[in-house]
Amino acid sequence: MKQYNIYASPTGMKEAVKQGWSWPGFCFTVIWCFVKKLNIFGLIIIGVIVITTIIDIIFVIDTSVPVGVGSSMACGQLGNKQREENLVNRGFELKSTVSAQNPEGAIALYLKEKEV
Repeated sequence: MKQYNIYASPTGMKEAVKQGWSWPGFCFTVIWCFVKKLNIFGLIIIGVIVITTIIDIIFVIDTSVPVGVGSSMACGQLGNKQREENLVNRGFELKSTVSAQNPEGAIALYLKEKEV
């Protein structure tokens, strides 16, 4: 079971954010950032990749592997924390923390707890 923080917006939308490491953030770094509405985080990663690519071309060195792995590691480690900050900035409030197998299950558990 994984720990999820449940956030709710004033309009009633619910989001579950897993605590700790984000495998989707690690594996699908930039795409994951934009899907999760972490646009600035995604643009920073793209910027770092573009700058290091230009440096690679100018100085004929290969930094693509360390930069790729580093950006994936950063997104895996910091991605869920960035998601939480983004949700709070968008008006969501932390409502609960639950243990569940997946985000959908976490939201369902939260709604069930809320009924009781």
